[in-house]
Amino acid sequence: MEFFSQPASWTLVAFIIFIAIAIYLKVPSMVTKLLDEQIKKVEQELSDAIKLKEEANSLLAEYQRKKEAAEKEAENIISSAKDRAKAYEAIALSKGEEMVRRQEAQSIEKINQAQIQAIARIRETIIEKSIDSAEKLVSKNLSSEKTDKIFTDSLKDLEKLKI
Repeated sequence: MEFFSQPASWTLVAFIIFIAIAIYLKVPSMVTKLLDEQIKKVEQELSDAIKLKEEANSLLAEYQRKKEAAEKEAENIISSAKDRAKAYEAIALSKGEEMVRRQEAQSIEKINQAQIQAIARIRETIIEKSIDSAEKLVSKNLSSEKTDKIFTDSLKDLEKLKI
């Protein structure tokens, strides 16, 4: 009986009783259930995390495609704007050149008209001066008898022409 007199023996007996009660109350199956549930939770969280990672990767790929498409569209818009700007520039240049040509033609036309008017005025002035000079010469050199003779001669010449 020396066995029951030592404290280690009582510790062993208590341990065996504890194990027996644990087995009787099905504690190992409960612990196994708890561990299995915990494993299932961890597996579920892991699969959710994998799904979220896949969704994030697909969203990232989609946004990268959208970004590339937007960059290409921006490049197309910029190149289109540059082309339109060049076209507008060419149109503006041609319109400007046309306007300069029209103004030049109008200026030349105005100069020609002014020249024609100046020549006409000069001719009128020359004719007026010539007539004035001729009148003065005729009035100095011709007497009334000579003018009458010239007038009668002119009438005779006209009668000859009527034949």
